[in-house]
Amino acid sequence: MKRSPLKAAIVFAATLCASTLCAPLSAFAQTMTVVEPFAGSANVGRYAADFDQITVLVDAEAAGHARAAAEGAVRAMVLTAPEDASVLEVARSFEQALTREGFEILFSRRIARGGAPTDEVGLREWVRDLEDINGARDYQRAPDASNLTTSLQRVYAFPAHYLAARRVTETEEIHFALTMEDTRNHYLIEQVSRAVMADDNVSLTEESLSRTIETEGRAVLYGVQFDVNSSVLRPSSRSSIETIAAVLRERSGRFYIVGHTSDTGGFQENMRLSEARAASIIAVLGAEYGVDVTRLQPIGVGPAAPLASNQNEAGRQLNRRVELVERLD
Repeated sequence: MKRSPLKAAIVFAATLCASTLCAPLSAFAQTMTVVEPFAGSANVGRYAADFDQITVLVDAEAAGHARAAAEGAVRAMVLTAPEDASVLEVARSFEQALTREGFEILFSRRIARGGAPTDEVGLREWVRDLEDINGARDYQRAPDASNLTTSLQRVYAFPAHYLAARRVTETEEIHFALTMEDTRNHYLIEQVSRAVMADDNVSLTEESLSRTIETEGRAVLYGVQFDVNSSVLRPSSRSSIETIAAVLRERSGRFYIVGHTSDTGGFQENMRLSEARAASIIAVLGAEYGVDVTRLQPIGVGPAAPLASNQNEAGRQLNRRVELVERLD
């Protein structure tokens, strides 16, 4: 694979795997975002959540600096660039690589520490505010790193460059942000991805659910959602649970409630979580809707039966699901 002259290059996982020149990385060092860290950077810490939010700056000229909040699967990495790399070199590398791959640069600006114009002073304060908005995360420290907390504090306290970008395709929307501090080359990259179809999910109706079970023997339970890394059902799931209960009361027979996850995170944890989510649905159906739970069996298959590739967020969104499967008596 021909290397880009830029030290930061967009490399999707599929491309990485297809390349015969791609050396295997440790589990911790594997790129979590759609953009590779700056070449030679040292991993300090990382964060991943199936559903979270990041807030980015989209217009520095607007009063108070216009912000945009984006929700979805969040991936964040704290890194340290090589000592000989300047702030501008790191920022421009990310900026040019993102642009080349179809991202729109929403904002990119150097932030001077001393004697800065008024707007840059305001910008610096805005970036510092991000520590409260985006900073409350349970980062995993890299095995060889001892300065995760200090690195994060310096990124927010002494911001030297801020960049925000966005890419929207037919299936996926990605927001990306780079925040770099100015003395020790610590930097933070953040990404939030969501499948575009997430706002236009197929509604779950009694007719469609019953018909799908009748013809296919299984049906995806659209609209059933859980808290991040949890088996707690979100209030938004109530309408879908009511529909499932109505169908189960009308139909005889037994069923499996099957939980599925994407392939991010540990395998055993995904297996445990998928079964716990299936069990949670059964518990609610019995306790709140009078469904005979002896007809239902929870099964968790984790990432073992995907509907789409886990190499991109659009596919991972499809793979995180719960299904109602017909069971023979």
